[in-house]
Amino acid sequence: MKWVVLVSIINQIHGKMRSEEPVSLTWLAPVRMLVITMIAFGYASTMSRGPQEAEYLRMFGYDPSWYGISILFMVSGFLALRSLQRHGSALKFLISRCVRNVPIVAVFALLVVLLIFPLLGDMGATGLGQHIQYLIKVISCISPGEMTPGLLDNALYICTIQGGLWTFRWGAIAFIATAVLWMIGGLRNRRQILLLSIILLLAYAAFVFYGIQTTDHHPAFSFIRVGLRLGWAYMLGMCAYAYRHTLPRTLFIPLVIIAAASIQYYALRWTPFIEISTELGLGYLVYLGITSRRGAPNSGQKPEQKPDQKNGRKSIPDLSLGLYVFNWPVTQIVLLLLPGLTPLSLFAVGYPITILIAFLAWRLVSKKLNARLVLD
Repeated sequence: MKWVVLVSIINQIHGKMRSEEPVSLTWLAPVRMLVITMIAFGYASTMSRGPQEAEYLRMFGYDPSWYGISILFMVSGFLALRSLQRHGSALKFLISRCVRNVPIVAVFALLVVLLIFPLLGDMGATGLGQHIQYLIKVISCISPGEMTPGLLDNALYICTIQGGLWTFRWGAIAFIATAVLWMIGGLRNRRQILLLSIILLLAYAAFVFYGIQTTDHHPAFSFIRVGLRLGWAYMLGMCAYAYRHTLPRTLFIPLVIIAAASIQYYALRWTPFIEISTELGLGYLVYLGITSRRGAPNSGQKPEQKPDQKNGRKSIPDLSLGLYVFNWPVTQIVLLLLPGLTPLSLFAVGYPITILIAFLAWRLVSKKLNARLVLD
């Protein structure tokens, strides 16, 4: 009897240690940068051809940038729950997200107003007041996709030097909602997280069905649909973290899910679950990648940088935010200066420049802030 009790206690301790075991995110930076590279490639493939053209590497009727943005929200949801479960503070969570995201967005906005616009824009088309409004709306994420008349008005993508910045508003909404749900206890139970994810997923599918069958949409329809699309992806990332100890670590599952999406696309009637299935499969692949326990490659960083605690190797700098923010404007400007570039040449020329700018932004801004204010 005593042995049974002892074994039970040992099993309980082992289970508790397993549940508290930190998730290895050695490959978070490279995998996330790979996803953003896929987004940037998709953008560059249509930059010189116009928004009516499909992106290269289009899969099952959806562009790679479309999938990539959803996957980034999945990763963001994964990291959000991880952060909250580590320190338990909604306020700390919100501050950490502001410290990581806002400075780079502010650098972008200031570069547009102080450098890019004076060099490439029409100063007579706008005034100081409009620039100040632009800075406020972009930096506050109230309207990060705000357009300034007179800047690249002749481009195929008219006045869209902001690119993917529109997603930062949805990121801010997701973070605030996360903090509120955490404070009221809505994210403490993984079943609640799973239920909320399913509700958002089905609501998104219903909205897409409704949008296909109805041409007369309310002005708020598109806003809600985009929110649901990014919302279920964000919650799915939370689910991945909540159920991380029970998710099988095998490539078979995501490959089967993607295969099922291909069968839906090629052999069955179209439904929004083609997109949903594909994003589930790709998201699972990314989950396996960022949580892999294999040692990351050496980064060539200087000795004073902290090595990874697991394998003693130096972690590579995470340039994800800079790559995401700067890839579109850099590509637009390169195309403006070299209008004869093909899509592949445009990516080959523009993306290395984006990497350089992202590295400088990380080195001069993000690295120092993150080192001085460790919140997670």
